Amino acid sequence: MQKNTIFAIGQRWLSDSEPELGLGIVADLDHRTVTVSFRSCDQTRCYAKDQAPLNRIAFSAGDTITACTGEQLVVIEAIEFNDTLVYHAHGLEDKDDLIKLPESLLSDTLVLNKPSERLFTGQIDNASWFYLRKQTIEHLSLIERSKVLGLCSARTDLIPHQLYIAAEVAKRYAPRVMLADEVGLGKTIEAGLILQQQLANGLASRVLIIVPEPLLHQWLVEMLRRFNLQFSLFSEERCRETMQAMIENEDTQHNPLMDEQLVLTSVDVFQKQPEWFDYAIAGEWDLCIVDEAHHLRDDSEGHAEGTESEKHNDYTRVKRIADSSKGVLLLTATPEQMGRKNHFALLQLLDPNRFTQYEAYQQEHAHYTELAETINALIDGDELSPAQLKDLSKLLVSRHSPESVAEMTASLNDKASSEEQRQESADQLVRMLLDQHGTGRILFRNTRRSLTGFPERHLNVYELEQPPQYQELQSAMPDSLDAHLKPESIYISELTKREDDEANNAPQWTSFDARVKWLLQFLKQHKDEKILLICAQDVSAINLERYLRVNEGVRSSVFHRHMNIIDRDRAAAYFASNEDSAQILICSEIGSEGRNFQFCRHLILFDLPLNPDLLEQRIGRLDRIGQKNTIELHVPVFKDSAQEKLVHWYQDALNAFEHVSPAAYRVYRQFQQELEQVILSHSKEDNFQDLLERAKELNSQLNKELENGRDRLLEINSFNRPKAEKTIAKIEAFEAANTPEQYLRDCFDTYGIHYEQNSDESYILKAGEDMIVSEFPALPDEGLTATFNRGLSLHREDIQFLTWQHPMVRSLMDMTLDSPQGGAALSIYAQGKLDEPVLRDHSLVLETVYRIVAPAPKELQLPKFLKQNHFHFAMVKDKQDERVDPAELKLALDNMRPTLKSIDKANAAELVSEFNNEITELLSRANKLAEHRMAKSVETAATKMLQIQTNEIKRLVALKKVNPNVRDSELNFLKEQTMQLHQCLKQASVELVAVHVLVRAD
Repeated sequence: MQKNTIFAIGQRWLSDSEPELGLGIVADLDHRTVTVSFRSCDQTRCYAKDQAPLNRIAFSAGDTITACTGEQLVVIEAIEFNDTLVYHAHGLEDKDDLIKLPESLLSDTLVLNKPSERLFTGQIDNASWFYLRKQTIEHLSLIERSKVLGLCSARTDLIPHQLYIAAEVAKRYAPRVMLADEVGLGKTIEAGLILQQQLANGLASRVLIIVPEPLLHQWLVEMLRRFNLQFSLFSEERCRETMQAMIENEDTQHNPLMDEQLVLTSVDVFQKQPEWFDYAIAGEWDLCIVDEAHHLRDDSEGHAEGTESEKHNDYTRVKRIADSSKGVLLLTATPEQMGRKNHFALLQLLDPNRFTQYEAYQQEHAHYTELAETINALIDGDELSPAQLKDLSKLLVSRHSPESVAEMTASLNDKASSEEQRQESADQLVRMLLDQHGTGRILFRNTRRSLTGFPERHLNVYELEQPPQYQELQSAMPDSLDAHLKPESIYISELTKREDDEANNAPQWTSFDARVKWLLQFLKQHKDEKILLICAQDVSAINLERYLRVNEGVRSSVFHRHMNIIDRDRAAAYFASNEDSAQILICSEIGSEGRNFQFCRHLILFDLPLNPDLLEQRIGRLDRIGQKNTIELHVPVFKDSAQEKLVHWYQDALNAFEHVSPAAYRVYRQFQQELEQVILSHSKEDNFQDLLERAKELNSQLNKELENGRDRLLEINSFNRPKAEKTIAKIEAFEAANTPEQYLRDCFDTYGIHYEQNSDESYILKAGEDMIVSEFPALPDEGLTATFNRGLSLHREDIQFLTWQHPMVRSLMDMTLDSPQGGAALSIYAQGKLDEPVLRDHSLVLETVYRIVAPAPKELQLPKFLKQNHFHFAMVKDKQDERVDPAELKLALDNMRPTLKSIDKANAAELVSEFNNEITELLSRANKLAEHRMAKSVETAATKMLQIQTNEIKRLVALKKVNPNVRDSELNFLKEQTMQLHQCLKQASVELVAVHVLVRAD
């Protein structure tokens, strides 16, 4: 292609400043201006001749052109006539048919996106754009191959048991598992990590999360804040409004859930609006996540499928959605809390073909219950009795060869065997037991006892006088639990019902509540420490915070469910900051969910909930793995009140303040009615002490039963510390070697984003005055504060945590590669300043970047096998008797890069025209080399892929023989994936991504 500066009617030109206008044609001329018509978009531009930002489009022999009719032709030669060109060409198929095509009849929709086209037509950019494209390709290759990308992209601590579960589950096709960790161990985070990894590796794209209605906002915020996942919230109100709009538009056949990829809704929506249940069943979900699944009760027995009774059962609704979904994650309480039969019903949600009869499940489970003592001895390395060895052999021989089992069991107690041999045999037997464990592959349950790293708790109780206003309220409402447990919220509610004058003259509860006075004194005594206070009601939290801040000048912050995510982050940041920050953060029951307050050790329980799980969730805000200090629990209570009774209930009967009580919820459910009657009773003879004794005895009994029935195999299967530590080591190594910090700084410089680094390793990002795009991904108009430091992001939740999976980073990489900018660049270098020997006697260098393109859907995970999927070449025109070392040449270019100079497009185009032959020759060499490298890379990838896939298929086939929880769908997916990968690799091609011409200054 050539460049020309003489204008004539009918010539074709491309706009430098607006290449999206397509191919223009000179429509009019005078002595000073030229008018160009861009017919593809019906636009006209008038330019001054001597300053026109235009490039002449002239094709050469061998180029493929498109006529205005759409026919593609190959140029034989270009003949000039009256300063315009006539192309002599032939068709792609019929090479004997000569066609003469004036350039005016070229297609108007020409867009020059290919690097070579942009180079030869003068669409030449600064070298910084070339190197940004090169960096993007290199980083994209690294992160797509990473096995920990989704696991390290969340704003979470690297907690071993959470990462172990996530790594084990997320790699499976359509996982169907139950997450049943004890409360406070992070089931939501585990589910989020699994989800993010499945999205990253393409195993999931359509996701439905079903939660109880009160948890909708919590999940929405958690997914966005921790995982940068923007879910569409389908609340009852939104569903009702959407349905009304569909009826008005006569569009009731449309499924609105199909318009979204990530959907969050409540099971209550399906109950109240059955049509949305039908939409959910037809949603084609890759993954369905159900929180609080233990609340789903299978009480449909005896009701025919499809009857009203069956339809209106939450369990059967979720079951039908689960049956229509590929993968399912159930987040639930531990099996002991929900009862064996309900636990079995949930297992049926995961695999109805595997769990068909409750009686068969009981028998299978009994094998391991009977062997509990033997298994514990085996795990602990104790010597087994002959009876225990016999029972163990009987269980294992049913699915393993008798010879192998006999050999290992014999060596356990063989005195002639070394300690190492006995331990190896024990480990092998444990692995065999794990393989055939009834629910080991689909159920993950960790307990605090099986983990380490939790702090101690210490209870402090403060007895206060109950104000007469509350006593009067409770006398007037003797049957109201809230009046006894949350008197201030009822007082506020009653006050709002009165006439304005009466309400205005009535005292505010904060002026007479003894807990408020106590709190002020407590804050003075602990003025240098952070305090977290949790109460039941939003209105109580709001009132209390306002009183402390306005009336007492206390630096305070509030946190409740009616706040949006920005306000929540600001409140949390004000509390977390070290300077000029809030001393106390006041939270309502749900407002504090999912937040990280490990830097705080004082928790004030302003009131107490009836449900022991809620109490544990409150304490769990501070009682987390990694907490360095003993947690101080402060409970101010009124003497002779319902709250004082609850203190004794939790401390004397359940031992739930200073320890986690696994059986607490079952005890509460058993004695709930009696407890509520005692709370409402004003009599001193209410048999409260007897209730405490009976509850304490039951709690002790249940805890012993839980300990005796403790499933050690399941605990081992749920957490493997060495594996978890290896995963963490991989994450830390990946983050250390592949931080996006420098890449983003280069992007900010190139795109014109202003950034300022703070002393705490955070950055302030704002759109600069010279920003070259109208909108920068994920950057609001007011700017944002971000960090690459995981620890800081956990401490300051108002700061964005920038990882490779962050929307800003992924969108920026896509934008950089999708834009033609940087496809072709030209620079001038001065050899004398650096005196690079390899460049001596060479006046031109060509840099090229290629990538392998294969038509592979994301779920095939091709990058995992195709490790070398891009190539960077640097070339000079070799002498006949001398070859230039490519590595030496690349090193010289790296050293020279800071001194490179750019020139304007017109001069750059002239240089390209001057060196046309040399550039064409070097490009041809680079293309051939790229084709050769691609062939070798694809061959290596195909061999590796076949080996890895075959080994995994064999592993699952063997595991399926001893563990029926391995589903046929997993094996079928691997087999189909292997065949598709083979086809994709066969169709691979190589693509030139960017070209950079370096010309030596004379």
